[in-house]
Amino acid sequence: MRSRRVILRLLPLGVVAGLLGSVMVYQDGVERHLAEDVNAAPQVVVAEHEVPVVRSDEPEPAEKQTEKQAAPRSEQDASSPRTIAELAPTDVKSFSLVGVTWRSGVPDDAEVEVRWRQDGAWGRWTELHNDVENAWTEGGRPGTESHWVDKADGVAVRVLADEPAVPRDLRVATIDPGSFAGTTPVASVAQPPIIRRSSWGAKSGGGCDSPRYGSTTRGAVIHHTAGSNSYTKSDSASIVRATQAYHMNARDWCDIGYNFLIDKYGQIFEGRAGGIDKPVRGAHAGNSAVNEQTMGVSLMGTFTSTEASSAMKSATVNLVGWRFSDYGVKAKGTYSIGGLTLNRIAGHRNVKSTECPGAKVYAWLSASGGLRDRVERLLATGSGGATGSAVPTGLKSTDQTSSSLTFAWNRVDGAPRYRVKLSTSSSMADPTYHGTTSTSETVTGLKPNTKYYAKVRTIKDDGTSLSSYSSVISATTKAVPTGLKSTDQTTTSLLFAWGKVPNAAGYRIKLSSSSSMTNPVYKESPDLLERFYGLTPGRKYYAQVRALKSDGSGLGAYSSVVSATTDESTTSSTARTASTESSTVSSSSTSVPVPSDKTFTFRGHGYGHGIGMSQYGAEGAARDGKKFASILDHYYPGTDLGSKSGTIRVLITGDSTDSVMVEGRSGLRLRYVSSGTTLSLPESIGGNKVIRWSIDPLSSDKTKSTLRYRTSSTWKTFKSTTWTGGAQFEATTLTLVMPSGPDRTYRTALRSARPKSGATNRNTVNVLSIENYTRGVVAREVPSSWRSETLKAQSVAARTYGVRALTSSRHYDICDTTSCQVYGGAGAETSATDKAVSATAGKILKYDGKPAFTQFSSSSGGYTSPGSQPYLKAVKDAWDDWSGNANHDWTKSVSASTIQSKYSSIGTLKSLRVTKRNGYGDWGGRVTSLELRGSKGTKTISGNDARWAFGLRSNWFTF
Repeated sequence: MRSRRVILRLLPLGVVAGLLGSVMVYQDGVERHLAEDVNAAPQVVVAEHEVPVVRSDEPEPAEKQTEKQAAPRSEQDASSPRTIAELAPTDVKSFSLVGVTWRSGVPDDAEVEVRWRQDGAWGRWTELHNDVENAWTEGGRPGTESHWVDKADGVAVRVLADEPAVPRDLRVATIDPGSFAGTTPVASVAQPPIIRRSSWGAKSGGGCDSPRYGSTTRGAVIHHTAGSNSYTKSDSASIVRATQAYHMNARDWCDIGYNFLIDKYGQIFEGRAGGIDKPVRGAHAGNSAVNEQTMGVSLMGTFTSTEASSAMKSATVNLVGWRFSDYGVKAKGTYSIGGLTLNRIAGHRNVKSTECPGAKVYAWLSASGGLRDRVERLLATGSGGATGSAVPTGLKSTDQTSSSLTFAWNRVDGAPRYRVKLSTSSSMADPTYHGTTSTSETVTGLKPNTKYYAKVRTIKDDGTSLSSYSSVISATTKAVPTGLKSTDQTTTSLLFAWGKVPNAAGYRIKLSSSSSMTNPVYKESPDLLERFYGLTPGRKYYAQVRALKSDGSGLGAYSSVVSATTDESTTSSTARTASTESSTVSSSSTSVPVPSDKTFTFRGHGYGHGIGMSQYGAEGAARDGKKFASILDHYYPGTDLGSKSGTIRVLITGDSTDSVMVEGRSGLRLRYVSSGTTLSLPESIGGNKVIRWSIDPLSSDKTKSTLRYRTSSTWKTFKSTTWTGGAQFEATTLTLVMPSGPDRTYRTALRSARPKSGATNRNTVNVLSIENYTRGVVAREVPSSWRSETLKAQSVAARTYGVRALTSSRHYDICDTTSCQVYGGAGAETSATDKAVSATAGKILKYDGKPAFTQFSSSSGGYTSPGSQPYLKAVKDAWDDWSGNANHDWTKSVSASTIQSKYSSIGTLKSLRVTKRNGYGDWGGRVTSLELRGSKGTKTISGNDARWAFGLRSNWFTF
């Protein structure tokens, strides 16, 4: 047997000591302990042993040749797989569960086999199924599924592959969970009994937050744990503990991968931490979206030729039925998720290529009277599982305000508490929970004019479920205009503006000189702004607004009271009053005929949509001595600084071909996305330097890909490589060959990605860290010569914009053009912008704990435009007006013929009239509605339509 080195680099020593307890080194590997509380549960002992690589250029030892003849497979066939790594039979400390992991170098189709010594006898080779997909979605190390062996004290490993390969850092983990008894399920009526983590002695699952929860539960994926079926009832908790130890210690995951585990005795074990009835993200399917939005249920045992027990089947029916009832999921039918179409109850093999959950269990899913049939019957009748006798009835909303809803329901005898679940989605996604001991609950802090969905259940004093949820009802908060404010003040008038209320026919605003709103005057408006004239200079006034129905009655309550003060009476303010009111009239309500020279002269402010941060305004603020945090507070009021790291995928729109072609260089690798396996690519082949490499669709079957290279003018296929799925080139930097030039430089990885499963076309996607992505954005969005605080503010805004785009619903997260935000890759980076990115490393803006929508534009023109989020408010922006900003004020001449050509249906243009503005700044603010009157008819367009059609810099203009 080869000598083996001790492996100590699974985690940094401090992390290992802090996370796993004491570390003790043995000659045959590393042994570590895993326990939540050594006084409550025995330590789980995880030992790891190196599996030596078998080099293809070394002679095969005689003992290997002898072993081949005794092996159960036909290995003497010259076409059989070769052994690329092997651990000869080795004495180890007693263990009950085994698994194999590696860092890289194990091909996708390699077979990993183990055998173990039990009661002095060595068993036959057993294949451990590859589980590398979860390493890609969960992080950590690629590896196999774990396998329960009952009790063994010796282990051997071999890895076989069709082609030569050199595995790196290959290890076998042997795990002793210790004996553990006394598990206690949490019993309930509708929820089946579930053994909690504290009862089976779980280690705390920390760091599962990327994300910790999915938005909802959309289905279930059934697995098996693999291993012996002969375990006793008291062994079950040990199997779960050992599985968690393998996932956390050997695979480097944050917790056990499954949401639930079920043994052959019908015991249900709580898996990954976070809440039994919540959509906790697991690590079971090998697909990020599936992991986030399905429950992973693992049946304990091997079911290739063995049927699951009746107790195991019944427990599975009750568990899946209860959870589906909780989230309104049907037992049958299909849905799309993570690029797949799955049955609501699916087997693991439907998500990835695997035998899991075994042929017998997989057949049971769809069999007549099988899992789907039984869950469907349970959901329809309540038979076959927990009854619904304790479910509250009569749920209704008894009172609604603009910010609260009150719910009431009938009392359930013996129920100590109730829990109301509330969501803005009929699927109950992203819910909030509200507990009470009474039969009513008022939920406050809600959004006005918003439809909410609610259901209620009975619970025990300890918070566990006593019943399933009731049917879902809906209720809508009252319609109240938000954002009421005075946007312009003169000596004798006040202009007020507010937010739109859906379905409102108009608005009524009242004004009073008293805070108690006595003796008010009223005005009605079809728009979102209204001005009161004839007021007293220097006086404080109070205002409220409400939405109206078409018959003039109130659609909802009045808004909160706001105050505003008219200007003091002076000569200058009087002149300003006349000027402002005159311009408001001429541009907002008076038709302006076509000038005699047939040309309109537009005067305007700003460049771009004006929402969020003004880039020129940020530079003006920095020149005024403001720090980046203050700049961000100004443009995104109500947000907070947070942090985020990770990876982002950028669609490279300029590469319009189906190939990903890069220049040859040292250190270049090819990675297969699904497995994480890498292949080092040579600098030269046959003594000739490789000029270029290319990932291309296979000409005979474009659903597959191949790797090609050229050393001269002729392209050749590299080692007959073909595969299905994505692959990417990796290096510190890569030069992407563009179809029409010039070539571009990118960091980390360039991926050939299929837009969807089975697609024959490809997209080029740059996969890199969020920090490196931000470096490629900032240098393209603002001049690198600007102040450092401006560059820092832009770094945080750009990073946040990218983070908010992260998604598992498609093959990329964000694009590289102005449709998203401009990204130029490594070739765009500058030292100044890199310093700003580094100085704000990881910082993003958050609102209500989520990444903010950090829109930005070139110049606000002096007033930002309100956007789609609460923090995208209209704010005065004096910083935007500095000498270097040529966009703050602008003029543009547009011929009548140009306007006519864009909207030919109106005939000959006769006049223009602004019919609506947003109420913020000069002339009444940005144009929201513009009327074009012609010889054949009238056309009303938006200010944004006018901007693009007439070639204007923004929608804030007059003429």
